[in-house]
Amino acid sequence: MSKIIFLGTASSVPTKKRDNTSFLFIRKKTTFLIDCPGAIVQKLLKVGVDFRKLKNIIITHQHPDHIYGIISLIHTQYCLNDNLNIFSNIHCIKIIKRLVKIFRLDKKEYPKIKYIDVFKTNFFYCRYGLKMRAIKNKHTKDSLGIKFSFEKKSLFYSSDTSFSLKTLQEAGRLNYLIHDCTASSSYFRKHPSLYKMHTSASSLSQHLKNTPGTKLIPIHFLLLGKAEEKRIKKELDPLKKRLILVRDFQTVRV
Repeated sequence: MSKIIFLGTASSVPTKKRDNTSFLFIRKKTTFLIDCPGAIVQKLLKVGVDFRKLKNIIITHQHPDHIYGIISLIHTQYCLNDNLNIFSNIHCIKIIKRLVKIFRLDKKEYPKIKYIDVFKTNFFYCRYGLKMRAIKNKHTKDSLGIKFSFEKKSLFYSSDTSFSLKTLQEAGRLNYLIHDCTASSSYFRKHPSLYKMHTSASSLSQHLKNTPGTKLIPIHFLLLGKAEEKRIKKELDPLKKRLILVRDFQTVRV
């Protein structure tokens, strides 16, 4: 069995209880960190994951709340980790390479970094019964979601994205969908620019009415409005038993 540990479930604006979205995907002895916001080492320690042994990081796009912790993590691994694999699009790779050079983290005492362009092959990872594929979404240039295939199961993480039927159709049949659920429909109507970048709770709920075999894990909450979390939950309520509402540091077995 595989498991997901959610290190953060908020949007770019955290709350007292929720930090920027990121999570760990763990299958057997293989661990992937998906997106890397701040205080990542402390978060890993809180869930019992040794930051010194973390070898695989996936960055879904180049916005600060998904990437800004990676330099701190590399710096913390000084003389503690030999190798690090960073999977992303070419734009993120260029940014990270530049930052590594600026902060002089390319010395031999730091982990040797291997950069993998996730769009160069159909599956950017295929080992130990786990296949991972990058699927373009609708957020920023070459931003991506990730499809995980394992043990005859499938899971798709949309990352930040406006609602895209094309992206979900490309992901195919799913057991689990971890999807951008930034705010309620009423909040989107007040701030219509969000439609270009993110997904409302009502859009997800409407779509999943027609996919009864898929369990939804909504994520990336923007909780600036009063009682906004209650409105999100109300719009998702029709999904009932297929809905998994997670909090920071929660583990879900898949």
